[in-house]
Amino acid sequence: MIDYKIYLDYIQSAANAHQENVLPTAKALRTFPTGEKNPYITHTLWCSMMLLLETQLPEEIREPGAIALLFHDVLEDTSSPLPESLSPKSVQLINDMTYENFQEEVAAVLLKEPEVQLLKLYDKVATLYDGALRSFRYPEWLDFTEQLIERVQKNYGELNIVLLGKALVKKYRDMLATGSIAKLPSEMTQSNP
Repeated sequence: MIDYKIYLDYIQSAANAHQENVLPTAKALRTFPTGEKNPYITHTLWCSMMLLLETQLPEEIREPGAIALLFHDVLEDTSSPLPESLSPKSVQLINDMTYENFQEEVAAVLLKEPEVQLLKLYDKVATLYDGALRSFRYPEWLDFTEQLIERVQKNYGELNIVLLGKALVKKYRDMLATGSIAKLPSEMTQSNP
């Protein structure tokens, strides 16, 4: 069972990294189509907590995976180092989830171990859940998420994250088909690359 005192310390460490040491190319806040903003830690915390609640998975996957999900964007988006007290397994999972860009991530993750694909599914579903994607990113994001869903379901069964992922992919595919994907406020004031 996860040591919740240590877990709370890790939450604070990840929150500090995303609040105080954000790289100029990253964001400290997640912006939603409504214009509302939340601290970035809400994304990694959601991923981590959802994995901890996935009791169909053994604790040997949930505990190091939850810690890895808590820190999964620290190396990409901040100048903070990982806490030295992290287990080697969590550090390896974090490294296996860290990429320079989306295209590199897609190519690499699909060749990684099933556990890395599982954790990436939590990451991608969380982003679909909060709708904080630029509108032009949805098609490739949905394609990648569907590939992850298929692999995770094959390796772990019909987990809650699989069911949620399928529902969100369907929702956004339907929205794309009708042209009703909302744009983020930043997309309304600048042109897409």
